[in-house]
Amino acid sequence: MAKILWRATVITHRYLGVAVGLLMLVWFASGIVMMYVPYPELTDKDRFAALAPIPWEACCSLNAQTFADDDLIRAVQVQSLAGEPVLRVRPEGRPGRMSSLGISGPSLEIDAKKARAVVRDVAPRIMGRAAEPVREEIIDRDQWTVGDAGQGNRPLFHFVFDDPAGTHIYVSGMTGEVVLWTTASQRFWNWLGAIPHWLYFTELRSNGPLWAQIVIWTSLLGGFLTIIGLYLGISQFRRGSNGRLSPYRGWFYWHHIAGLVFGIVTLTWVVSGTLSMNPWGFLEGGGGNERIRLAGEPHPWSDIRHSLEALKANPPPGDVVNVRSAPFEGKLFWLAVRQDGMTSRLDADGQPAAVSNVDLGAAAERLAGTEAIASQELMAEEDAYYFAFSVAERSDPPPFPVYRIILNDTEHTRYYLDPRTGELLGKVDANRRGQRWLFSGLHRLDFAAWLRIRPVWDIITLALLFGGIGVTATGSYLALSRIKRDLTFRRVPRQL
Repeated sequence: MAKILWRATVITHRYLGVAVGLLMLVWFASGIVMMYVPYPELTDKDRFAALAPIPWEACCSLNAQTFADDDLIRAVQVQSLAGEPVLRVRPEGRPGRMSSLGISGPSLEIDAKKARAVVRDVAPRIMGRAAEPVREEIIDRDQWTVGDAGQGNRPLFHFVFDDPAGTHIYVSGMTGEVVLWTTASQRFWNWLGAIPHWLYFTELRSNGPLWAQIVIWTSLLGGFLTIIGLYLGISQFRRGSNGRLSPYRGWFYWHHIAGLVFGIVTLTWVVSGTLSMNPWGFLEGGGGNERIRLAGEPHPWSDIRHSLEALKANPPPGDVVNVRSAPFEGKLFWLAVRQDGMTSRLDADGQPAAVSNVDLGAAAERLAGTEAIASQELMAEEDAYYFAFSVAERSDPPPFPVYRIILNDTEHTRYYLDPRTGELLGKVDANRRGQRWLFSGLHRLDFAAWLRIRPVWDIITLALLFGGIGVTATGSYLALSRIKRDLTFRRVPRQL
């Protein structure tokens, strides 16, 4: 019976090695590319750098707005669109709407002509020079906008340029904003990196639930294959009188040794990759209303209107490209963002309004609610949950100093506030803590600050990735060779 089980385990490992081993080999190889070329996406810094300063001299015609004075407004934003100031308003409990504050009046249609004007306006800031597209089209999605970049922005206006970088720019048909730009180099390397690693092919990724299930189940099969391999490898491990650690020869020997050395890290990478998809809600956190608690009650349109008129009369200094409402404890404030990403806080009259220590303490009390506060402090350095590190994705570095609040609840919930703006930057509860260690820790080898130092992280990660390539490449080769021999043997006619 034991021999039958052993034989079944070997055969299962062999055929799974063909079915999943090659995919795991692709995961390891593409992971090397992803260390240096992330999937194309825009950070906030990118988005602000592409915007033109708000033309306050052409702003802000509010008489044509159809809001009643007592309409409650949750969020407001002003920025420039092709040289014209535009207003985005999100009323309480209703979908947001966008309108022009310039010569176009309240109506603002994002058509091909408007999208073309947007691209002509942003091209010098993106490409460093004025440029005309050589091709344009309206699309629903393509390989680079199948995910987050296209979410809520479709249809998309796609513009192709013949500049040396091979730039493509995408403009949202809903908001008129540039939602993405890519270069030829990014597109080439991502076909060897993120796309095969995430199985991020357009037709598959377009069906989100199907894509998620395929990634989850292939990852689970990869984990099962690795567990079987570890069991077989450890069972056959022996140190002979000749000093050899394995009874095998040739490629079998190297696959056995590589599996013993790198099998555990292979398993942790496959399992943590599965967890990144949050299978069956395993690390799904509950939706919080912390930002609403910090903001307080929404403001009536009359307050918003008067404050916008004050901003027009006294525009914030500098090349401000975006002004958005940032209510705090029921009071109306604004955040004015410059092209370089620097943000200043203004009161309802457009005057500078710094966040005080009293404000931060009050914010901590609002976030804590009925829970006790274990600690609150201004933090100038990283901790285990708030730090600058990005692999396989682009992100702006988190601002410092940061105001950290730790609650004395069962989850030891942490909140991080920007002490200059009062904004909530992050929340870490039990689920986020689990994701941080089970995914970021295991998948990105991010267990301590010194491991994030480059090139220390590169050297360690590359060594382990090449080890994983050795395990999966030798395993796939051996499995294919054995299956080929089995099939060839069965086709040989029996001699009489």
